[in-house]
Amino acid sequence: MNSLVLWFFLRFLTSIYTGIISSIKPLAQIELSIALWPPTSPLNQWLYRVFISPWMRWDALWYQRIVSNGYTATDGTAQFHPLYPWMASILSKIGINSSLSLLIVSSLAGVALFYTFTVLARMDLPHKDAYFSLLLFSLAPPAFILFAPYSESLFLLCAVLCILFTRKNSWWLAGLLGGLATLTRQQGLLLIIPVAWEMWEKAGRRTKSLIKMWQNWLALSLIPLGMIIWLLYRAFYINDFHINWSNLQNFIYSVVISPSASKVVPVQKFIWPWQALYHSVEKILTKPDLDIWVNLIISFFLLALLVIAWKKMRISYRLYALGITIISFSYYTGPVHPYMGLPRHLLLGFTTYIGLAAMINKPWQRLILVGLSAIGLLFLLSLYILNAWIP
Repeated sequence: MNSLVLWFFLRFLTSIYTGIISSIKPLAQIELSIALWPPTSPLNQWLYRVFISPWMRWDALWYQRIVSNGYTATDGTAQFHPLYPWMASILSKIGINSSLSLLIVSSLAGVALFYTFTVLARMDLPHKDAYFSLLLFSLAPPAFILFAPYSESLFLLCAVLCILFTRKNSWWLAGLLGGLATLTRQQGLLLIIPVAWEMWEKAGRRTKSLIKMWQNWLALSLIPLGMIIWLLYRAFYINDFHINWSNLQNFIYSVVISPSASKVVPVQKFIWPWQALYHSVEKILTKPDLDIWVNLIISFFLLALLVIAWKKMRISYRLYALGITIISFSYYTGPVHPYMGLPRHLLLGFTTYIGLAAMINKPWQRLILVGLSAIGLLFLLSLYILNAWIP
C-alpha cells in the first residue's frame, strides 16, 4: 500500500510542478493560448493544457506521432520499439486523445511498477528497507521520466517482473516478461544475463544439473523473441529491415535499431565506453554546454550509487546493472550532444537501488541521499519541461 501512496503522491507532485514550470516558458500552441490559472472554458482544453501538454516534449512527440499515424520506414519512428505505442493505440482507437493515451499507459505501468518493485525488493530486504529502496529508485534524478509519456515505466515493469519470476523459478513467465521488455526497448535483451545466471545458480553451478534443466533454458529464447517479432514487423509491414553488412555499426543500426535512426538523432553509434567518455570530456573542455554538464554529473552520481551498492547486490543483479551501465556509456550521440539520454538509460539498471538500500543504514545518510536525489529530480524535470535539456 505504501508503494501506491508514493506513486500517487509523486504523480500529483510532478503534474502540478510541470504545469507551473510550463508557464515560465510555454512551448506548445495550447500553452501559449491558455493561461495556467484561473481555469477557463472549455474545461477539457484547460485540463489538457495544465496536466498533459507540458509533458509532450522530445521523445513523447515521437510516440505521439506513432500512435496517431503509425510507423513509417523513412521518418525515424522505427527507432522506437512498439509495445508502448501499440498499447496506447488501443486507447486511441476508442476515441481517447493520443497524448492522454500515452500518459494513461505509462501511468498504469508506473503504478504496477512501484508495487512489483517493492515485492522484488522484499525478497532480499526487510519491509522498511524494501520501501526505502523504492524511495531511492523513484526519486533518482532521471526517475521523473516514469511519469512522462515515455516507455521507461512499461519497460521497467516488464524487467522487474522478469527478475521477480526468475527469483521464483518461474522460468517461462520470466522469459515471457523479458520478451515483452525487449519489445518495449532494446535493452531488454540484457535480461538474458541475470536469468541465465539464476538458472546456473539453481543448478548449483554444476554442468550436469544444468543439462537436466534443459527445458527451462528454452525459456530464455522468449527474451530475444521480442526482438524477432519487432524485426518481422519492420520487414513485412513497414519495409524497414534491410541488413547492412558493410561494417559493425551499420549492421547494428540496420538490425537492432533502424536505418532511419538518424532522423531522430543525426549522429549516433556504439563505441567503446572509454571512447565515448573521451569525446564527452573533449566537449566539456572545448565547447561546454548545459546538456553535457548535466549528463555527466548526474550519470557519475548514478555510477557512484552502483559502486556503493555493489557489495550488497546479488551476482545476477550486478551483471544486469553492469550490462546496462556499459551499454549506456557506449552510446555516443555525436559531437553536439555526446551523451544524449545517458541518465535516463542508466535508470534502467534498477537492481542498483535494492543493493543500495541494504548498504546505506544510517538515518542521516538516507536523508541526505533522498534529499539530493529529490532536488536532482526536480531540476531535471524543470529542464525537460523548458526544453533546455534532452533526457
